Amino acid sequence: MKSRNPEPFLIGSLIAVSCLTPACTMPPPDKVSTAKPPATPQLFDTGQRLYTKQCAVCHGVTGAGDGPAAYLLYPKPRDFTQNEFRLVSTTTMQATDDDLFLTITRGMPGSAMPPWETLTPQQRWALVYYVRRLTGVSEPIDPASIIQVPQETPKTAEGIARGREIFAQACASCHGPQGRGDGFQVSQACAPDQPCAPSSGGMVDNLGYPVRPRDLTAGIFKGSSESRDLYDRIVAGLPGSPMPSYAGAYTDEQLWDLIHYVQSLVPPGVEERVRLRAQTIRARRIGDDLPLDPSAPAWQAATPVEVAVTPLWWRDQRVARLEVKAMHNRKTLAIHLAWDDPTLDDDLTTPQAFSDGVAVQISADADPPFFGMGDDQQTVSIWHWKAAWQADVTAWRDIETTYPHTAVDWYPAQRDYRHGDSFEVSQSKTSSQDPQLMSGWGVDNPLSDPNRRSAAEEATAKGLGTLTSRPPAMQRIQATGLWQDGRWQVVLHRPLAPNEEDDLRLRPGQEVRVAFAIWDGHAEDRNGQKSVSIWNSLELER
Repeated sequence: MKSRNPEPFLIGSLIAVSCLTPACTMPPPDKVSTAKPPATPQLFDTGQRLYTKQCAVCHGVTGAGDGPAAYLLYPKPRDFTQNEFRLVSTTTMQATDDDLFLTITRGMPGSAMPPWETLTPQQRWALVYYVRRLTGVSEPIDPASIIQVPQETPKTAEGIARGREIFAQACASCHGPQGRGDGFQVSQACAPDQPCAPSSGGMVDNLGYPVRPRDLTAGIFKGSSESRDLYDRIVAGLPGSPMPSYAGAYTDEQLWDLIHYVQSLVPPGVEERVRLRAQTIRARRIGDDLPLDPSAPAWQAATPVEVAVTPLWWRDQRVARLEVKAMHNRKTLAIHLAWDDPTLDDDLTTPQAFSDGVAVQISADADPPFFGMGDDQQTVSIWHWKAAWQADVTAWRDIETTYPHTAVDWYPAQRDYRHGDSFEVSQSKTSSQDPQLMSGWGVDNPLSDPNRRSAAEEATAKGLGTLTSRPPAMQRIQATGLWQDGRWQVVLHRPLAPNEEDDLRLRPGQEVRVAFAIWDGHAEDRNGQKSVSIWNSLELER
């Protein structure tokens, strides 16, 4: 009997955007001062509150990288108590306050750590001061250790060609001749698209976790591909990783040639496309019935908003973008989601089967709670669709479907069997059993009900491990999914009006926070192993 109860938003170190409402509109970035403010008790207290709400669930209360969501994440959350940071701009492998500020602002691409651009500079500096306190190190950085970036040389075809030669000498053994992270040292020790296992002689970080060299062509850089950042990475290395320092190995001119060659490996626009950015999605109001068919002309004519997603357990082969459209007719909200997925996975009848899926998380609070399923003070609503549930709406599948010739005993719970007749397991449908003797179905677990009426479920959560499906009588979410030519299109729709006091209330003219999660069954995604977005804004047209 099916009994899986996946928790759609057990996610890692992702922030709740705290400044997306009209009353908290931030000025344009070029108008905001990012100058470092003086450390004050008030600023420290702000950092502590922000850290407790947004960071501790992954990095841990004491900053030891042992938060309750840490087990879901790879790479692992940074252990601040070790005072070891990946992105540094010093020759002593120590991170400056500016290094921490940039990392908090831009996030850590290639991991679950998102950008915190939506926090004010003051809030980000407050976090810097609090994180610095967690390291237990109070000595200031020696100014003489800060890397002095020389004047950049002009980027020329000749210089890029020279950089290619340096890359072949110094970098290709790990990053590969074309920079795809598939160099000789990797291919000898690592399975495709998997971390390099230590037992195979693969690469590991300072904590013993397996790592792979970065695919430079994918636009996923720790930091960015900006010239200064790459200069710091090459000269300082990546402390705690196999990436060494090349300080003194090459002249400044050679380093600039190498940097320009690395930049030439990145296709135009790809780096920006994979960055997690808070987007605004507008649900257009229409007067007609909402199109529930994902391929309906009205959906095809609508302009999508591209939302970047990132896997919590990092892998190079992944879903990177989700296209979102939305409409409402003053009574019902419909959200259209589309993403590329070359394999169709719509079965959950065996332990080794995993289903494609997608979920929408919604918070109506102006200052939303922690992204990972809310917190004990603020509830989030979750609309969750699975391809396997879509197939079950048409015809419920269970053990008798997958193994029709299994030899089993007859059980008295089967209500349509006449004693003495021949018995075949293929004829023993789950729906013919007495629900009082089928534990999941008998207690109204919607995942165990063979009479599935919707391909989606509506749930609530108030923190990690609290996912609660709404009672069957309260379920109003409907969904339709279509997989065609290696692409999923799914429409989820639900009435705007609540059906009980604590239900999600939506109305025209309202702005709410939305986040998204995608499961790739072929990659064995389930529960907290998935790809996620950060909070975005959904505006319902008045």
